[in-house]
Amino acid sequence: MNSPLVLSPAVVEGAYANDYGILKPSTVPHALSVAGLAATLLASVYCGWGNHSLPDFAAWSSTLWSCVALLSAVLITPRAFVPGFLISLLPFLIAWRVAAMNDAQVMVWVASLAAVPLLLQFIDCVMGDLRRDRGKSAAWLGTLLWQATVVRLYFGLNELCHSSEKIFAGLGWFHKLEVGFQGFGLGEAAAAFVVLGGLIEFASAVSVGLGLFARLGAFVSLIYFLVATIGFGGEWSRGYAWASPGGGGWEYVMLLLVVFAGVLATGAGKFSLDGWLLGRGLFPRRLMPLAVNARGARHD
Repeated sequence: MNSPLVLSPAVVEGAYANDYGILKPSTVPHALSVAGLAATLLASVYCGWGNHSLPDFAAWSSTLWSCVALLSAVLITPRAFVPGFLISLLPFLIAWRVAAMNDAQVMVWVASLAAVPLLLQFIDCVMGDLRRDRGKSAAWLGTLLWQATVVRLYFGLNELCHSSEKIFAGLGWFHKLEVGFQGFGLGEAAAAFVVLGGLIEFASAVSVGLGLFARLGAFVSLIYFLVATIGFGGEWSRGYAWASPGGGGWEYVMLLLVVFAGVLATGAGKFSLDGWLLGRGLFPRRLMPLAVNARGARHD
């Protein structure tokens, strides 16, 4: 394990924050997020076993992920905002996506409202950090780092949409995708490939989106999307625009590859699980290259 570095207050933070105790919202009450997540959990139970708009496995997965989101918000976020917020956000997004895919309107609307205080908390945290950077050397760089963080969060957590439809949204969606994968010539192995794809996309969301071993996750994501699109999807042969006839071209795929390559080059930054572990000296030195480049590990 490594001791966290203490930097001059005039330096803009990069790979991790000097004090995660102040990297948190200052004006948006956390109780609003807890209430929203609790309401989402209740809506999930109602849609699963009340009006049955969440079928079979979707009811269980949505409810269990909602429980995880609420528990993290109650037990972790008040003590450490960054890891608690991220660990709440991921399962909340899965549950919301599962509800939307199954047209569970009650839960969709409740989760949509619950997302508002979560978004406001994040914005509050960012704005507070930018205010603290005023007057520091290269303060503009801090703004640029938050821009990169927003891009990473979006593209990383976006993989939950694809992962959820494969392994969390219920048997109906699973079998529909199984038939689609059979069209790639996979035959009886199609079901296994649906599960494998869902697990890799889930791992990508955790690694890139939450920033846990972010460089490793970005590398795996790059390989996955190259194999999926070159070997199966055919995007590279249909032209550039993602609205090209026949299923779309390579425009969106290239966008993903560029974002993942950027994370591979640098790591996730301070608003991440990697950053929190690095800042507290909890990251084993041998594993640091999987999370941050050498410059970021030195943080100089």
